[in-house]
Amino acid sequence: MTSNLLIFDLDETLVHATTQQLGRAADFEYAPYFVYKRPFLFELLKSAEPLYDFAVWSSSSQEYVNAVVAETFAGFDVKFSWAVERCIQRVDAQSNSYVYIKDLRRVQSHGYPVERITILDDSPEKIARQPRNHLRVKPYDGLNEDRELLAIAEELMVRSKR
Repeated sequence: MTSNLLIFDLDETLVHATTQQLGRAADFEYAPYFVYKRPFLFELLKSAEPLYDFAVWSSSSQEYVNAVVAETFAGFDVKFSWAVERCIQRVDAQSNSYVYIKDLRRVQSHGYPVERITILDDSPEKIARQPRNHLRVKPYDGLNEDRELLAIAEELMVRSKR
């Protein structure tokens, strides 16, 4: 049987990066950013690891993605880490700005059929081409009280059995 693939977005999904330090120490720095990991991230990764292969797809630069993945996924196998270059750039008519679409059909070359892929992202417009594969997470703004990933862990268990 083909493995399930869980693709993670980074900013406002797993981490919050800001040029202004919050009222606590950052988990790590990537100049000029102070980067804060979302609470319960490690627990989510540990619970999902037996059920999914991991990947990352962000609309940030490849250099930034590599740095954040190294800090965030230390000890976990990440099948691939994609950046903005792998997104499809479109103009959003409502905001008259660019949106970067993550078309999951591009992942099929890695041996994962689209129906076995879940993407965890805070931005529904980025995964508009395959909305059933999208597990939406509330945007993370750096608060230590955030509990969003606890609920996500339960949903991932349910999805892995489909």
